[in-house]
Amino acid sequence: MTRINNSSDAASIIIPELQTLDHEESWVLFLTADNRLLCKEMITKGTLTSTPLDARTILRRALLNNAAAIILTHNHPSGNPSPSNSDIKMTSDIKDACNLMSITLVDHLIISTDSYFSFADNTETTIS
Repeated sequence: MTRINNSSDAASIIIPELQTLDHEESWVLFLTADNRLLCKEMITKGTLTSTPLDARTILRRALLNNAAAIILTHNHPSGNPSPSNSDIKMTSDIKDACNLMSITLVDHLIISTDSYFSFADNTETTIS
């Protein structure tokens, strides 16, 4: 199993799925307790400017995959990987839900056409 040690490792796994899309999609990387990839799944397919993320759906999938940790991902077809206020609030809400279920939210990556944003790497939006 592939071990994810940092945001670059996670990005390399998910970029092929999201980088060239003309609409937003959200995917989750499901991980073991030592951050080894169990699987990746598309959770939602949205529009040009948004895709909903539902904590219940994400946690249900995490439990069914026997995941101890997750990495949220979604894309911004606009090319700007900066998180919106909605992205920041959604990440916080999902982190709170994960904490209730003893599932670690490792990171949330936003993928654009030529770069990505990591909540875990950014001190202003850190999720740790």
